[in-house]
Amino acid sequence: MKVNTDSLILGSWVAPNNAQSLLDIGTGTGILALMLAQETVESAKILALEVDKNAAEQARDNVRVSKWPNKITVLHQALDEYEPEVRFDIIVSNPPYFEHANKSTNAYHTQTKSRTVARQTRLLTPLALFQFSASHLKNGGSLYCLYPFQRVEEIKQAAFSCGFSLAEQLTVKHNNESDPYLCAFRFQAHSGDDTSKVQGQEQTLTSRMQAEQELSIRELEGTYTPDFKALCQAFYLNF
Repeated sequence: MKVNTDSLILGSWVAPNNAQSLLDIGTGTGILALMLAQETVESAKILALEVDKNAAEQARDNVRVSKWPNKITVLHQALDEYEPEVRFDIIVSNPPYFEHANKSTNAYHTQTKSRTVARQTRLLTPLALFQFSASHLKNGGSLYCLYPFQRVEEIKQAAFSCGFSLAEQLTVKHNNESDPYLCAFRFQAHSGDDTSKVQGQEQTLTSRMQAEQELSIRELEGTYTPDFKALCQAFYLNF
């Protein structure tokens, strides 16, 4: 089962604590759902949603042979067609990054249909993710997600417009001398009067985050940094 670094970082960074109901949006082959299963309490239930049929089948196979087949349910369905029966304590998503195929590269033209669905935002825009999560998280619940660093302000404003506050942000760099390329976020859901209060204080929330962290993946000579090892050691046998 291939695991990309972005998913490894996001799954390692999530703090499920005693969460009982969790949703992984765009689970792919199930890596984030499996990481959640490893770290959650025994009674937790995880729903893994995937729009691509082949990926959903692979996720089911991976769950079936894991230690947690009774914790995870894989559902092949698009987000805009999914109506959950419960509100969630935590929603996690490593969503598509590419807004459209307009760069001067052949990479987009050589993508398979499944790859295109998985990596472009045509089917899952940030606003769609935040609107769904705002409607289906418990009050005080957390949305963990991952986006390119250059979209940080856009992502935060989209989240604020849906009534979220920003609880934590992890900025990721390839090494100490490189520019940031990725940001992980933990947004907190609010309802009722709390929502209007958050929407009216966007600038205050931007400047008063509870925690902002930075992570470098590798040292300049190419070895993994102590911080990266410490973050991911529960999931990486070589650490």
